[in-house]
Formats: sequence, structure tokens, C-alpha cells
Amino acid sequence: MFKNERVTIKTLTMSLQITPELMSLVYTLIYLTIAGFVLSIIYGIIEWFSRDRAIKIFEGKYAFIFLGNEVYYGKIKVPPRSGGGFEIIFPLEGIENPKTLLAYLMASYYETKDEKFLKEARKILEKFKKRGILPESLKLEDIKTNPWSSPSLISRKVFSQELGNLNAIIIFKHTLSKKDRIKRQKELKRLFHQSIFAKMKRKIYNSLAYVKDKIGATISKTSSSMMSTLTPEIRSGVETLQKKIVERIGSTYDSLLENSIGRLITVQVKDIDGETRYYQGILREYSNNYIVVYNVNYKIKMKTKFKGIRLEEPPRPLIVLHGWVFSEKPQIVIKELHQNDNKTEIILSNISNEFVKVISVKVNGKEIKVTEVMGPNEVKRIIVEGIEREPLIEILYEISREADILWPRSKVRIIGLGDYPIHNLKEILRLSQ
Repeated sequence: MFKNERVTIKTLTMSLQITPELMSLVYTLIYLTIAGFVLSIIYGIIEWFSRDRAIKIFEGKYAFIFLGNEVYYGKIKVPPRSGGGFEIIFPLEGIENPKTLLAYLMASYYETKDEKFLKEARKILEKFKKRGILPESLKLEDIKTNPWSSPSLISRKVFSQELGNLNAIIIFKHTLSKKDRIKRQKELKRLFHQSIFAKMKRKIYNSLAYVKDKIGATISKTSSSMMSTLTPEIRSGVETLQKKIVERIGSTYDSLLENSIGRLITVQVKDIDGETRYYQGILREYSNNYIVVYNVNYKIKMKTKFKGIRLEEPPRPLIVLHGWVFSEKPQIVIKELHQNDNKTEIILSNISNEFVKVISVKVNGKEIKVTEVMGPNEVKRIIVEGIEREPLIEILYEISREADILWPRSKVRIIGLGDYPIHNLKEILRLSQ
């Protein structure tokens, strides 16, 4: 029986006609398989280790993310292979609808009898009570699943498709802990006085950006002969893969920005409220997509209301804020209110230790444009027609807070330096003598 099988296999092998065209096809398939395998490994490694060097500075830090008309506060997580996307994890105080979260954990415990859900619910409830988020009297047994309750939210995922709506990522200095402030001071010292090792590391990194173009040319050259044998669909896929690999190597070197690292720069920004503003700060880093500027005096629009001279509504920002419980002491108050001759005199007072810009004052719905900067303890008199014992007064104003900001390159225009480099300053002083 085995003898007959060997004869059959031999007969089939002899009947196959191995032509040069067939061998060429086999070699092409082998080449494509090996090339695809190698390119997949290279691309995977680059995707895993390469992240935008600007946004990487904010990795693991708590920040405010200005996305569209809303602002999210939390710890930034930038996972590998996210295509530029990231996630914002809210702190406990910023979790939306915490009772819904506890109800989910308890429902999971009742359904599965798994103790891990009960332990997690107890631990979270204890933290909520300790921080005053939920009342001390609340018990897990009292929490019921309500299908009409708003869902809980502990994070916000920002996908790569949403990056066009990203206006800024901001870390306000006054929100930092003492430990984080010390870290920031050390970071600034390293920025202003870079070590030889740091300078060499940066030169090597920037050299890769130049080599990137050479690698792209080499890959295109070596694959050009292969491309002619591929179908249009496969050729398009290989070209896309090549482009992604080349783009992931290094960041574009910009000589006009490179010589400004650690220096004061002036930028023009289209802010979240649609206004165009000029800001100054220290250039920390740049990349293809972003620019990072430290020590920026960022402007925030605020609104507060009074009933006569009595505070009716505490100051709050004109933004939808998620993940952060806002609390700000009043900066502008109504010091006095005088009424006579069918006129009302409103005396505004800046009780803070900083400059504040008053934009407008609305009295019983009638708006009066002001647009005036008030210094500490400065007063401003506004006269309006009519008399009412306790008019409803709404004040719109701006405050400034020092911050470290990441802006998308599409939303900011770098104007130039805000101070002279030492070598340029010596030349300017010599010419002006």
C-alpha cells in the first residue's frame, strides 16, 4: 500500500510545471511576508515608545483640558498607540453622580455575590464621606438603583478625532500641591540652566528629525521595485504604513523655536471664548502638533451677582467645568450704593491683591460697558438712570492666573521673543551707545 502511495506522489510532483513566472510569484510572496512582518515589528515598537514630546510633559499631571466649550479637570493619561488621544481621570471630588457609581457596585454585588464589589463600594463610600462629598448618615443599604438617575462619570476620553476641538491643556500654579511646586521649580532651573548631558540629548533627538527624511527616502527607494508588482489596494496599504513609520521617528526640528527654548516668547492665541489675545511665557517645548509655554498669565472670565450691596451669587467662570469643584473668593464687590435725583451710583471696589479687568456691569438687565483694569483696592464709580432699593447687579470681569499651557500649533501663532538673549543684548547696547 505504501509503495502505491509513493508512486502517486511522485507522479503528481512530476506533473507540476514549475515555470520561472511561478517561482517569481513565490519569491514575491515570500518577500512581502517578510517585509510585512519586519515593518509590523518596527511600527509596533515605534508606536509603543514614541509619544509626542510636548504632551508627554503633562503625562501623569492634573490639568484643565479646554475642549470645545467645556473644561475637564483630572490626571492626564496618554496610552501608547493612542494616535495622539488621551484620557482625563477625574479626582474623587470631581466624579459626577457618585451615588450612581455606588448603586452599580451594589447591584453587581447582589447579582454575582462577589465580595470585591462590596469591598470597593465600602472603600469608595468611606472616601466620599471623609471628603464631604456624601453625607455621613448615608449607608450602602440605602442606595438603590434608579434607572432615571444620571450616569456616573469618572473620566473623559479624548479620541484623536476630537483633537481639532482641543483649545489648550492648562496647569494653574495655584492648584499645585507643595510637592508639585517644588518639582516645578527644579524643572524650571533645569530649563534655564541646561546641563551638558541635557544639551547633548536634545541634539541627538533633533538629529533624528533630520534623519527621518533620509529614512523615508531610503524606504521609498527600496520598495519602489516591489510596488509595481502589487495590486492598487495592497500598494495603498504599504504606502500608508511607510508614511506612519516615517512620521513616528523624531519630531520636526524648527530652528526658529529651538533657539528660543527657555526664553520669554510672545504668542497670539484664539482663546476658548473666541477672542484673540496675546500672551507671554517661557517656551518649554514644541513638537509637530503642540507648543508648551510656562509662566503664562492666563485670563479667565468671571461673573458674579449682587442684590443691592449684598452678594447674591458668588463668582464663577463662564465655562462648563467637569471634574473640579470651583471656589474663588470675590475680587470685585459693591462697596456702596447711592441713589438720588432719579440716578443710582454704584461704587465697585477691587478687594483682591491683584489686577482685575471689569468688562461690563448689568443693572436690572441693562448693560453698561466698562472695559477698565482696576488695581488692588481701587474703586470705580458707575452711574445709571433710575432708582430701586436693591437692584439686581451682575458684574462681568476677568482675572489672571499664572499657568503652564500646552496649545495646539493650529490655535497659536508664535510672534517672537519677549526679551533679548545675552549675546543680542550686548550687541544692542553697544550699538545704542
